[in-house]
Parts: sequence; structure tokens; C-alpha cells
Amino acid sequence: MSTAVGADLTLPLAFLTGVLGALHCLGMCSGLAGGYFVRCGSGIRAVLTYHGTRILVYGILGAAGALAGRVLVQQGIIGKGQGLLMMLAGLAIVGLGMSLIWRPGGRRTGSPEARPAPRAVRLDPGTRPRPWAAAVAGAFNGLVPCGLTVSIAIKGAATADPLRAGLLMVVFGLGTLPTMGLVSLTGTAIRHRARGLYARLAGLAVVVLGLWTLYEGWVFFDIMLGLTNW
Repeated sequence: MSTAVGADLTLPLAFLTGVLGALHCLGMCSGLAGGYFVRCGSGIRAVLTYHGTRILVYGILGAAGALAGRVLVQQGIIGKGQGLLMMLAGLAIVGLGMSLIWRPGGRRTGSPEARPAPRAVRLDPGTRPRPWAAAVAGAFNGLVPCGLTVSIAIKGAATADPLRAGLLMVVFGLGTLPTMGLVSLTGTAIRHRARGLYARLAGLAVVVLGLWTLYEGWVFFDIMLGLTNW
């Protein structure tokens, strides 16, 4: 019975669900996918690392859910942990936005560093993100609770086949990549070009995205608190 339910979702359909549902994903993940890159974006490699890790986490959750016989996300203590993680991510994004507001563009007016940098070297060496930072942020994003992601995970868990369940989640994640990747690339472009007042405005936008992520995390955590499935 459960296998039949899972068999309804084919790999092409999982991909199409990701493509068409990506705008819904932005409602939950725009703060992470965009806000992080406005402050820390450093090129296409970071974007691919971020979303590659996000999709890998999807696959791991799907496979683990099928192995355990039930979807693991939004369940008991794991669901509560997801809410806390999302709130933590929201606070981190707010912090990134505030750093842009206080120190726009990473250069102080009147100092030798204030001279325009060559176009090919726009990022300050002192603020260049670590290579693993995008992977950590992507893993956070992969654990963010999302109704659409959970619906695919439920279908995958119903197959009782870890390999297929993980593959369904990965293919779904690949479907979200065009939209989510574009948001991250837009954030990176803003990061490279924003200076002065524009950097402060970008920082304010990141703070708003962070507050939204914090709010969504609190709402989800509050719902999980109302459940008894620890």
C-alpha cells in the first residue's frame, strides 16, 4: 500500500514539482538563499557549493526517512530542532545585514582603502568568506522546514527504498536550483556592487529577510511545541 503511494511520484514529476514549486520555496528560504550571498557571496563556486550541499541534505533526509519507515523532517524533537535552527539562521542573517549597515562595502571613507578597487578585486580580503562557509549555510537551508519539501519526503519514505527516496529528494532539489540559484546570484551581484548608501539599503533588506526567517522559525517551533510526538 505504502509502496503504491510512493510509486505515484516519478523522478520527472519530482523534478517538475521542484521547478514549479520553487517560488513557494522562496517564501521560506529567501532570507537564507539571498541574504547570505548579499553579505558573503563570492562567485558561482560558492553558489554551487551552497545549493549542492542543500540538495545533498535533502537526499540524506529522504534516504534516512525511507530507512526509518517514516519521514524524519517535521517529526517530534527533530521538528522542534528545525524550528530552533531556522530561528538561529534568522539571527545570523540579521547580523550579516547589520554588518552591511554599519560598515557598507567594507571600506571607510577617507582612508587609503577608500580608493576604488580594480573591478576584478571587489571583495575585501579581510571579509572574504571561508571556503566551507557556503557549505554550512547550504546545510542550514536544507534543514529548513518547508511544506513542499516534506510532501516529497513523505512520498519518498512511503517507498521504503532509501536509494529511491534519496534520489527523489535530490531530483526535486535540482528542480528548485534555477530559481534558488538565481536568487543567490542576485545576492552575489549586489554584494559586489553595493557601496555606501546602496550597501546600507542592501543591509536593511537583508535584516528584513532575517527577521522574516526568524518569524517563520518561531511559528514552526510553536506548532511543534503543540505536538506530543517527542
